[in-house]
Amino acid sequence: MAVNSAVHSNECGLPLNAIEWLETHHNSKAVEREQMIRDLDLPKGCMVVDAGCGPGLWTPLLARAIGPYGRILGVDVSPEALVTAQQRSKNKWYHHQVQYKQGILEQLPLGRGKADIIFSANVSQYLTDPVGTFAAMGPYLMQGGRIIIKDIDFGTMRFSNIDPALQARVFQARERWERERVERGYSFEDSWIGSKLATYLRQAGYEQVQETTYKIIRRHPLPYDFRQYLQGIAEWFVCEGAPYLSGEDVRQWLSCFLDETHMVLDQETFISEETEFVVTGVWSAPPTSNNYWFTAYEQLPKYTEPLSLTSCH
Repeated sequence: MAVNSAVHSNECGLPLNAIEWLETHHNSKAVEREQMIRDLDLPKGCMVVDAGCGPGLWTPLLARAIGPYGRILGVDVSPEALVTAQQRSKNKWYHHQVQYKQGILEQLPLGRGKADIIFSANVSQYLTDPVGTFAAMGPYLMQGGRIIIKDIDFGTMRFSNIDPALQARVFQARERWERERVERGYSFEDSWIGSKLATYLRQAGYEQVQETTYKIIRRHPLPYDFRQYLQGIAEWFVCEGAPYLSGEDVRQWLSCFLDETHMVLDQETFISEETEFVVTGVWSAPPTSNNYWFTAYEQLPKYTEPLSLTSCH
């Protein structure tokens, strides 16, 4: 999902949620992401909502999976991302299948019970109340419709050739900082959410919840996009002042990824490993049920008519 302004920047000023960053991240894991969509076995001809679609990076993968008679509604809060998504799909083979609208996840710009699938990738980490948001999305699914949430969990990240104790200190410091950063004026983020998604979907009222994990492993020599991804992530781990790390830890950590003399990315034995999570659930709550999702939805501020793409320019 893209946002109107950068949530955070690393020490070199790279906004990790900017469109360019999203494209780099997506391309660096293209093989695994294609496999994720294939494994979902989406019904041909179905209606998919890409909730938090950003610049439309998943659109061609979804379109290929649902076939030429399927439809995709991409929804995002960022006009800039939506314009980019529309431009990306212009004159592409799937352009007739997709429509983009501005909106928020809790109040999607379509009628209730209209979607066969709600797909949301790398968005849940920014949700302050993921259970409430997932519950509010449910009524937009048809009875028996499926929600699909994909996200990261940096608790699974490991790098060879870097002192394990240093890695542990960096990861623990970032995790602690994420629990406190809202109180310091930063936006909410939970980069450890992947392993929590199945529990959150069950709490939101979904049934038949299933979790699939995908190991992302890269070895030397690294593809360009993945190298850029790792360097950006390394900087991100110590951004915003890294209040729970010593200056020496920050220096050593960054030198592993950015210093030509000490860079581990160029070592022949270098290996990067992390796990991404894809969790699905089935919506079966009746429209009039007075359960958690209904209460949570009614307490949300009402969203006005979504902007058309022409108003986003």
